[in-house]
This record gives sequence, structure tokens and C-alpha cells, in this order.
Amino acid sequence: MVAEDDGVDWSEEIDGDGEFVVEAFDSAVELAEALCLEVEENARGCLEERGTFYMAIPGGSVAKALKGLAEVKDLDWANVHVFFVNERPMEQKCAELAEETWTKACGIPDENVHRVIETEDMGTAAQNYEEQMRALDGLPIDEENGLPVFDLILLGMGADGHVGSIYPNSAAALDESGSAVLPVDMPGKQTVTMSMPLINTADRVVLAATGEEKAETVRASLEDELEWGEIPGSMVDAFSTIWFLDLGAASKLSAYENMDLDEDSD
Repeated sequence: MVAEDDGVDWSEEIDGDGEFVVEAFDSAVELAEALCLEVEENARGCLEERGTFYMAIPGGSVAKALKGLAEVKDLDWANVHVFFVNERPMEQKCAELAEETWTKACGIPDENVHRVIETEDMGTAAQNYEEQMRALDGLPIDEENGLPVFDLILLGMGADGHVGSIYPNSAAALDESGSAVLPVDMPGKQTVTMSMPLINTADRVVLAATGEEKAETVRASLEDELEWGEIPGSMVDAFSTIWFLDLGAASKLSAYENMDLDEDSD
């Protein structure tokens, strides 16, 4: 365990240059700042290397946490492409939230904010979204599994362990089709979602979780041996996988057994 000024992290080098990191921050505010820094630093590196940057984001608290990106003015936002980890095609909540929060303020062209098409047919929406990805010449394709390789994917995790619209023991969690995008047609949940294989093909994935109500799920994800599909968050295994937690979400990890949480933790 390595203590840092802004929290605590556990780091493990895997497969040569790969890494697995769990970092806890004193507050959700500090976590949000770290998420913005992740986007900024990864974008700068990719833009300098090849002139484009491809990322995917969810909705909810993670999307809101990116508000600070609007203050980054010296980045080539015109060559940043944004996709959505999951979306309700008929509502466009994730796309609208991103636009309201940061993409418009940053000056990312509308055509680079890749929306899911509006349709009541989830299968059609999923197929079209995958086609949008594959139509981009600059988005690499993995030689082994044939899936697009995103530079950075951000995820939030629910108290039940879902990421995107991949819910515990659902068809999406257990899918073996090899598709990049999956339709999700469950009661009250008509969405499309990036598949777990696509998420795990990314160069870097940052999974964020805040709040004590998620602490047991976080602990189980990181410390228990689980059945495949039981907790989707635990299935995230990209080349570089980073967990960002506040102290509430980290409170049941073994490293925190004897640590007091801040009273103002979410």
C-alpha cells in the first residue's frame, strides 16, 4: 500500500507494461478532479502521438464529474471523439448530459460526439452504434478479437455491481457473441451497452465508485472469487484497469479495516 497526498493506491504491474490500480480519495470532489486529470493526460498523450483521441463515458455521476474539463482550454478538442458506454436511444440522456456538462463547452465538434440513433428497436440501435465505431479510420481494431480499441473508457459502478447496462447475471454479462455493442431489453431498461469484451479491449479503463452503499460490492469485486457475471464491475480487465474510490466505497476493503472515514464522505 502506497500513501499519496490525495489518497491511497495499490498498484500491480501485469503483463509487462499493463497495470491494475486501486486508489481511494478523501472525497468525491477529489475523485472528480482525478477523473478530469485522467481524461486530460490521456488525451494529450494520444493527440501528440497520432492526432486523435477516442474515449467512452457513461452517464450519471461520472459524466457530471467531468465538468472540470470545460476549464481545459489548451487541448486540441477538435480531434477528440466521445462515445457512450450505454444509452437509452429514445431518451439520449447520456449524450444530453455530456453536452450540458462539458463537451459543448470544450468545443468538441457535434460530429465527434457519437450518439446512439433514436429508435425503439434496441437491436438496430446496437448494430448501428457498432457500425459508427467501425466506420472511423482512426479507431484501431484489435488483431485478436476484431473489436475497436478505445484509448480510454470511464465507467461508474452501481451498488449491485452493474457497469454500463451490464447487470449481474444478465444476458449482456454472459454474452459471448463477440459484438462490440449489445441490445438490452429488460423491464424498465431499454438501452444499448458496450459489451464487456469491448470494454476490456480498451487501452485504459477507469472505474469509479462512491458511497458507503457500494462498499460491500467493491470489497467483493476486489477481494472475493466470484462467478463470471455475478458482479460485472469485477469483470473489468483491460490492459490498464484503474479503480477510483472515495473513502466510503473503499471502507470495507481490508486495507481500510482500521481507518476512520471522513464524516463528509459520500
